Amino acid sequence: MKKFEKPWRLYLKFPEDTLFLDIETEGLSKERNEITLIGIYKMGKYYPFVREKNLEKSLNFLSTTPIWVTFGGENFDIPFIKKAFPFLEYPKVHLDLFFLTRKVGLKGGLKKIEKALGIVRKTDGMNGYDAVKLWQKWVAEKDKHALRKLIFYNKEDVVNLKTILDIIIKRLEEVER
Repeated sequence: MKKFEKPWRLYLKFPEDTLFLDIETEGLSKERNEITLIGIYKMGKYYPFVREKNLEKSLNFLSTTPIWVTFGGENFDIPFIKKAFPFLEYPKVHLDLFFLTRKVGLKGGLKKIEKALGIVRKTDGMNGYDAVKLWQKWVAEKDKHALRKLIFYNKEDVVNLKTILDIIIKRLEEVER
């Protein structure tokens, strides 16, 4: 794929070549912390990949899907993924919703933008720190409820990325008219 001025249009043309991606980690430091969960949403299906269970299987998607959509992934998700899988090539197209939402006047983190767009979460009130705590509880106690809650939290993040992108694209197209 060649470089486009408006790479989000590629998502419209090639939805089957697009994945929505969010990671959970042990903390914010790329140097000291590791990925605990990679969540991928592709073609209407969510796939969780958990450290020490099946994290490496995420490579089946990451290495074969040329368009990745993240929120803040340029500075967070992708550097962590590159650390975990240094041989993995950068996606051909990366749509970072952190920047795209700003183009239509939305500012803030993922949860704030979801609220501004009227997206309701079942895990409302949870944040990345809660995800770290859930992982710690899973590791320390093998608490399956904590792991399920972490996976569900991640699923909402990832599925909502598609909803946000669809809304943002409609607004970007309106601006162009």
